[in-house]
Amino acid sequence: MEEQAAELERAQQIMEQWERAEPDFKRKTKRQLEAEMARWDRDFQRKQKHREQHRQENLKRYDPQRESARLELLEQQCVLAHKTDEAAALRSGEHFPSMPAGRRAEQVAGLDQAMERHRAAVERLGPVVGDPEDVPDQHGLLPADRRPWSLYRFRERRIAEVRKIRALLPDLEMQIKATDDRAERSKLRAEHDSKKWRLDKLLAVPRLETEGMCADCATPANKHGYVSPPFDHPCPAWPGQRAIHAEAMRMLDSFRRRDTERSEQAPEPKPEALAVVPSGLPIAEVVQRLQELQARYPDAEVRRGRANRWELWPAHETESAIPGTE
Repeated sequence: MEEQAAELERAQQIMEQWERAEPDFKRKTKRQLEAEMARWDRDFQRKQKHREQHRQENLKRYDPQRESARLELLEQQCVLAHKTDEAAALRSGEHFPSMPAGRRAEQVAGLDQAMERHRAAVERLGPVVGDPEDVPDQHGLLPADRRPWSLYRFRERRIAEVRKIRALLPDLEMQIKATDDRAERSKLRAEHDSKKWRLDKLLAVPRLETEGMCADCATPANKHGYVSPPFDHPCPAWPGQRAIHAEAMRMLDSFRRRDTERSEQAPEPKPEALAVVPSGLPIAEVVQRLQELQARYPDAEVRRGRANRWELWPAHETESAIPGTE
């Protein structure tokens, strides 16, 4: 709507010039239009009722263990595919061509062992899950029922991010031209290039259909993986990723608690002198200052401070609490 606004306006102007050319064409009357709209409403209500019946039937089949097994199966299949590609690239020398042969054989052997574990997990989970597309969630929705919402959320986030970056780029370009500081210019240029790369990536996303979306998060299914690019990230709904997220949150919470405890146990601020008389002043000025301070602090004590200066302290302060004294 924004990128092709001019083309859209021209098309609308042309459409306003069109006239119906069917033989004996007659416009529908108001009663006919109302009847047609009522028919559309009945069809919509009938479809809604059918979907609700379907959801209630699926809700009876909901099995939390099967739903969890489905997510684990998808994760294990993705990891297995990643390990398989990585092992093939190492064997062919595509990855790390200068790696010593012994080290390469060791890494390939490790990948083969990992692949066996993941392949065994896939074979174990397959019979439990059955058809992954026929596993209802706790709301009675199948993966195909959730994908339209995933597409909607992904589309809205993409539109919002594209608009935000487009608004930022001209400002960054102006800042780059305006600054004479090389370090600042380098920082701004790096930010500009990063934003431009992200914008190009978002604009290159092809037209998506619901079938191509992940049913468990707002991401295209072909963008779930462990190497970026071409993938963005694993699905956050997968058990392994949930465990990583939970551990990260636990660590952050632990850091917050530690910082809070440290702030609560922070030492009291060091006491400060009531007044200071620096050294090197004429005796008359020193006497005058001491007289003025005596009037203000009649119970204060005079003590030697740093740099041979005189400091006035409250009488109740001990020598050990005074910085620079022993």
